[in-house]
Amino acid sequence: MTVSARGLPLSTLVGHSPEASAGAIVHAMREFEAGGREAAAPAYARALSQPYAHPASWSNLSALAVALGDAAAAVRHAQQALRLSPSLADAWTNLGVASWHAGQRRDAAMATHRALQLAPGLESAALNYARMLQAVDRAAQAREVLRAASQANPGAWRLQRARGESARLAGDAAEARTCLLAGLAGQARALDPGSPGRGGLRPPAGVDVRTALFVAADLLEAHGIAYHLTGGTLLALVKDGALFPHDKDVDLMLLDPAPAQLDALQAAVAQDAELRQPRKDDAEVIGLVHGPTGVGIDLLVARTVAGGAFHVSLGWPDHLASRVGPYATERLAWDGRDWPVPAPPEAYLACVYGADWRVQHTVAAGVAYDRCYLDTAVSSQARTPESLPRALNLGLARLSHALEGREWSKAVAYCAQLLAREELPEVRVVLGRLRAAGHDGMRFDG
Repeated sequence: MTVSARGLPLSTLVGHSPEASAGAIVHAMREFEAGGREAAAPAYARALSQPYAHPASWSNLSALAVALGDAAAAVRHAQQALRLSPSLADAWTNLGVASWHAGQRRDAAMATHRALQLAPGLESAALNYARMLQAVDRAAQAREVLRAASQANPGAWRLQRARGESARLAGDAAEARTCLLAGLAGQARALDPGSPGRGGLRPPAGVDVRTALFVAADLLEAHGIAYHLTGGTLLALVKDGALFPHDKDVDLMLLDPAPAQLDALQAAVAQDAELRQPRKDDAEVIGLVHGPTGVGIDLLVARTVAGGAFHVSLGWPDHLASRVGPYATERLAWDGRDWPVPAPPEAYLACVYGADWRVQHTVAAGVAYDRCYLDTAVSSQARTPESLPRALNLGLARLSHALEGREWSKAVAYCAQLLAREELPEVRVVLGRLRAAGHDGMRFDG
């Protein structure tokens, strides 16, 4: 069972207990899964009244208490399990999660480390420990934890994926590729594509993207920074004449801004109560959030290179680069304002999204899919060759998460986009299993 604490997903373990009284714990867990904390509260109270003698019962009770938000009790239950069986790795894992939820980070790390000493390839413990280390900026140690655990338990595909994602964050594209492909191969063996699918699309955002777009444009124009609409913002206005209903952010391209202009821009953001800049360590992309609407504003910095083309990098961790142009800008009238756009916008969109950018469906690697699943990180026609391996790693990770979420149509679309770039046997196997189960990229999963 995975429960997030302060945004950190940590997994507890539930094992088999031979005593009959432990059935009360199982019943409470089912109540929680069916109706949440309020529905499970009576069952949890009954479970607490049972006379447990087996360490697995206490360990399971700890996992239940974590799920119900009773971190202090979860710590006590795990400690009781360990008094009865000091070598029970499940209980050490649950104690680590409970301690983290209770705000005892050092105790949490020590308990989780102990679980891995007892069971070196224990998947939940390794994933938990790596996430704890990453949360306190110890990424190198987290990577080593995942390496050791995946070697001790090579069949655990989640460990392979986590190791690959850790290598990706560290800038090691070769190791990321190896581990992500190994994880995908293991995931394919465990895949159940016959199970019900889930929607792979974001629902309509219901946020005021328009207001954030106007705020961003006013900010740039006030500082004399040349820019134009790009990404999904440009695509929506040219294709549909309106912003996409599911959009949550605004995409704008800054054209050769001077360092002094960027400094003044960021100083203005720091003084603006309505704007936040969550990350300030990447000069290639300025990511802002418009507080009143919650809409993200991505300001991409384009630099002119040889031949007059514009070169753009999306920054850490993948530094995906694209190159378009040369091109001038023109104006697009929308909502009472003339917006700067590449000239002509149709040619620019074809360079980024492909010649069929206007149609709802597209084909890659012989597979048709709905363009709502297109990921420009993988499929952008403007991607530079040197950044393509990193783009594929990102796509492999996203494919794995789509499979894990049973987003079948989305997964088919990712397979098609990856295979259009490179023939990857592991991806081909996944696609074969999905298509054999009747899944395609042309419908929304229910």
